[in-house]
Amino acid sequence: MTYLERLKVRRGYNFNRIVTMSLINMLKNKVIHQNNVHLEHYKPKHKSYIFICNHTEAFDPGYEMVAMNKYMRYVASDHTTRMKTGWIYTIIGGVIVKHRDRPSSELTANIIRNLDAGIPVGLHAEGAMTSNGQTGFISEHTGQLVKDSGAALITYRFVGGYLRKPRWAEKPRSGPIIGHFVGEYSPEELAKMSVQEITELIRRDTYVNVYDEQKKDPKEYSGENLAEHVERILYVCPKCNQVGALHSKGNSLTCDCGYSVDMGTDGLFHDTGSGLIHDNILSWDLWQRDVWKERVLAAKSGECIFSEEGQIVKKVDGDEDCILTENAKISLYPEKFVVEYDNETITMDMDKIKQVSLSHKDALLIVDDKIFLDIRCHIPRSPNKYIAAWRYLTGKEYY
Repeated sequence: MTYLERLKVRRGYNFNRIVTMSLINMLKNKVIHQNNVHLEHYKPKHKSYIFICNHTEAFDPGYEMVAMNKYMRYVASDHTTRMKTGWIYTIIGGVIVKHRDRPSSELTANIIRNLDAGIPVGLHAEGAMTSNGQTGFISEHTGQLVKDSGAALITYRFVGGYLRKPRWAEKPRSGPIIGHFVGEYSPEELAKMSVQEITELIRRDTYVNVYDEQKKDPKEYSGENLAEHVERILYVCPKCNQVGALHSKGNSLTCDCGYSVDMGTDGLFHDTGSGLIHDNILSWDLWQRDVWKERVLAAKSGECIFSEEGQIVKKVDGDEDCILTENAKISLYPEKFVVEYDNETITMDMDKIKQVSLSHKDALLIVDDKIFLDIRCHIPRSPNKYIAAWRYLTGKEYY
């Protein structure tokens, strides 16, 4: 990298660093105290490094910079720049944006340019906050990035963030978040490792099953309406196997068939007289995936697998979006997604779809070679069933 190229990449870096760290230092004591956060602090040995941590809640980057006492440019999905608070990420935070409709090679090159310019880069290798309390799948692309970067690697782990503010919930709880430094690996150490070995190291260092942790060392996460909106993640009833028949209110989750459980301050489900089949979200989610996979793959061509009405549909173009309708019907077929509204029909063929993913709490993102849709709903519903179905129907693994 030439001096001018380095200067171009570093443009705005000092401003971002000074403003961001000033804000963090001004607010950290209040925020950390209010959010009951306990951080293990660490001073990095290398100037340029990739920082990787599991992703449990929205404030993770701030906590991580406090723990390292170091400003980092974070990799953030493009939906963050479309949020009302997007200016914070782009102007103050100086993020490296991951565009869902662009090749991953573009993102990788941008990350390495920042590292070569001496700027540490933070990323959450799962690609999103955990939906079920377990660290998400980390692909070998992350190991390849670390290998190719020639930079050091720092790993860190959070426990409790998911139980304090589950991704599916509207309100936070009052329990603790605990951050642990795991390891720092030099470029020389990483150069001797294969891509697979680096990937496995990252998976090991950042893995958390919050329910296993909770059962080993119970903490209390008290609050109001502990189960409300949990149907954003759970969509199959374990008693009757209906899809989309679960409804939450207060601390209770109930199916149309009468099956019911309560969520306690320990983050676990408790029996209300219907019998306890799963005591936590993770085991329930892993079970429902098998049921849903069997149903999806058994569907015949042209058969509607599932449909829902009352969908809010936005069309995304770059960093901008516009609402097409607030009352659409989305239907899932073995060979396509269909969105219908006001005598209009959008058909997205499975074999042409580039990505089906989740953003925010329940936004379903579908991208093909012609259009990028952001689909939300007026009432809680799970986008995960559509993400899983797309992966099953196109032969991709679903983690």
